[in-house]
Amino acid sequence: MEETGIIRRLDALGRIVIPREFRKLNRIEVGDPLEMRAFKNGEIVLRKVDVSAKLKSIGEMAIETLSMQTSLAVAICSGEKWLCAGSHAKTLAGGNLSDKMKREVEKGGKAVLSCEQMGINLPFHSAFVFPVIGENGVYGALVAFKNEALTDTEAALASNATFFTAKSIQNF
Repeated sequence: MEETGIIRRLDALGRIVIPREFRKLNRIEVGDPLEMRAFKNGEIVLRKVDVSAKLKSIGEMAIETLSMQTSLAVAICSGEKWLCAGSHAKTLAGGNLSDKMKREVEKGGKAVLSCEQMGINLPFHSAFVFPVIGENGVYGALVAFKNEALTDTEAALASNATFFTAKSIQNF
């Protein structure tokens, strides 16, 4: 790993600026969680926190609960990968999102999509996207799969699961 260093002065309020080049290189955006650790030798380490790991662990609980309450096939994705999936969508877990699906997740809105058009290889016609949105933006999405429209109850449960997931991520 190549190291790059730069010197910055602390301002009167105890702040430093992370250079744009470092933010760009490490894909750090406004509002991203950063972990700061101080060591006895005077060293301070700053690192970006991987929200997708938290999304996966909380998402697994949401999927399990949603699967028990409905007959939906459900999966959770970050903006790049399928993180976890219920029993009817297990083949997605760990796979990459198609470019079309990535764009849809980035939009951060609810959507009904064709599985075939989105590159989702499951025996369902439609994918119902429920974004997981927190104060800092879109963390990912909960996606429910079904051949017909969701019932009002299924849609409400999926919305509640995404709300709970987003709040849990923000609180860590």
